[in-house]
Amino acid sequence: MNDPKNPTGATDDPKPVLSIVIPSLEIDRELRRCIDSIRIVEPDQRRCEIVLVVPTKQLSSADELSADAKIVAETHKSIYGAMNDGARASSGRYLFFCGKDDILLPSLKETMDILATQSPSVLYHDVYWGSDGIYRGKPSRWRVLIQNLCHQGIIYSRSTFDRHGPYIRKMRVQSDHLLNIRIIWSKDPEDHKWQYRRTPLAWYSGTGLSSFARDPVFRKLYPATLRRYVGCWAAVSLRVVRWARGTLR
Repeated sequence: MNDPKNPTGATDDPKPVLSIVIPSLEIDRELRRCIDSIRIVEPDQRRCEIVLVVPTKQLSSADELSADAKIVAETHKSIYGAMNDGARASSGRYLFFCGKDDILLPSLKETMDILATQSPSVLYHDVYWGSDGIYRGKPSRWRVLIQNLCHQGIIYSRSTFDRHGPYIRKMRVQSDHLLNIRIIWSKDPEDHKWQYRRTPLAWYSGTGLSSFARDPVFRKLYPATLRRYVGCWAAVSLRVVRWARGTLR
């Protein structure tokens, strides 16, 4: 229950409520726009920290952003390696991963208050997807087996991310899909304390690699993923479907 004397959930905890991790290969106007969209809504760095993960050669260029973000050098040349680097360097109670071409929306303010006062395990949101309109982000066990949820609409509690992460770096574009399957099919009651806001949290361009590319490592591990997190029947069903489609390999 919310405390009427403390509606924002402010505490003496020095850790921020939310850490926003932004991997970026370049320091450009697009990145500046993303950071500005966050700071316009939530200027208080004690509540919301931005962790910018860049290649070592970009560190000097990133210095100009240090007033708004913590700058971290990537240790592995992959998107998920950079996201893991950002998660390790961050200190917030919640984690949000976004791209430099994303724009955070004013709904972030209310989201911050929910995180501070209600402590969900995961907070799911809708997302504006390019020019196509709203992409619904409500999770379900069956949906996540067929298609991934847009990560620009998902905020993980650090404890949930620590239980089911980090991201597998060998996967090219679907390591976050695997993470979401692990969480949504988890038997741990703590993982079921999620909430869904039918409100867009961010605008996503829809041009990211994961929007049109497929991940061969994810595909190879998918039957084992189903056996472990869903059940043997699911892995057998997948094998039958692939055989019927002539795609069994």
